[in-house]
Amino acid sequence: MGLTITEKEHWKDRIARRIDKRIETIFAEEPNLQDRIQREARQRALSSLGLSDQQTELDEIEKQKKALDEREQEINKAMLARVRGVPVSDIDEYIAYRYDNEISNAVTRRQAVHEDELLAENERGQEIVRLRQEKEELLDTVWLATSGAQIKELWSKVAELLSDQQTQLQRDALAIKPEPDA
Repeated sequence: MGLTITEKEHWKDRIARRIDKRIETIFAEEPNLQDRIQREARQRALSSLGLSDQQTELDEIEKQKKALDEREQEINKAMLARVRGVPVSDIDEYIAYRYDNEISNAVTRRQAVHEDELLAENERGQEIVRLRQEKEELLDTVWLATSGAQIKELWSKVAELLSDQQTQLQRDALAIKPEPDA
């Protein structure tokens, strides 16, 4: 008797949580790995997009703008405090940031690619990449583990046709003998 779709989803979610926990453990064993990878990936993304010089200039402008914004807020707070007749410390502050979404999204996508590259260059990072791949393929893996011989054979043929590399869990799932039809 096979698993229901709900049961398959349950097992996919359970295995995914275990993979996430293992990834967290790996990152915890090397505390600065995730921050370092993200920082270096962003730098590589900016560099590979040819944006490093412009980003340096933007960073400098941002520092100047921040100083001007802070001064503007101080003045606005002081004026509002005077109008309200309250101490300046009683006035709440707020800061609004605006980003160009297109550039930000491009950098974010490129950063993700470079994070994977940087993880692949690190022994612990390679394990994270492998675990993330297993997680990404988990739903197919659960279905494979609970499917009949025809689906397993078809899956293998498609993987061969496309020259796809199957994950370790998928190879293990294909090796599970299907239950006989009831």
